Amino acid sequence: MPQPANNKATARSRFVNDRCTLGNQERREASSAAVACLMRAPELVKSKIVCAYVSFGTEPDTRGLIEGLAGRGVTVLLPVLLADRDLDWARYEPGREFESGRLGPREPAGERLGVDAVRDADAMIVPALAVSADGQRLGRGGGSYDRVLARLGDGDADQGAGVEHREHRPWVCALVFDHELDAEFPVEPHDRPVDAACSAAGVVRFSRSR
Repeated sequence: MPQPANNKATARSRFVNDRCTLGNQERREASSAAVACLMRAPELVKSKIVCAYVSFGTEPDTRGLIEGLAGRGVTVLLPVLLADRDLDWARYEPGREFESGRLGPREPAGERLGVDAVRDADAMIVPALAVSADGQRLGRGGGSYDRVLARLGDGDADQGAGVEHREHRPWVCALVFDHELDAEFPVEPHDRPVDAACSAAGVVRFSRSR
């Protein structure tokens, strides 16, 4: 019987290949529509600090999201990949050049705020290759965001699991393409769910104990 990791690797390859079949124009239009939906989400409208990310390759384009949030006066924190694959954070500064990241994605050049800076965010937008019908997220396999989400905790679901319950926890939303919603893929114990997923079709929220 194949191991779960191998099954997940197969699922990742499938979703990566599916993204490659989208034309540039189709990706741009879908990204723009998804960002527009996300910017209207009440959870984001009321946020003062938002953790986002700089898209790369065939991911939904987040440039409009980052610039739009900054234009509202929102403090936007962007990830900086550390050697152990954990994520540090730095503020987005409009007009300031990005640096080359360790594995390709561009990173902000400003002061590093530490891995716990995410705890102060009101919302967090995360990358995903797919999201299941119950809010499980399929990432690229590095485990960076699973570590971040584990640091934040899953609300009441973490009681008794050695994770401190926090009344304030960022709203976590994955940004995907329409065909990556309601997806099926293997889920492992360390995988962390998201609160919502957004595509061009709109925002889908998942029932979760907070």
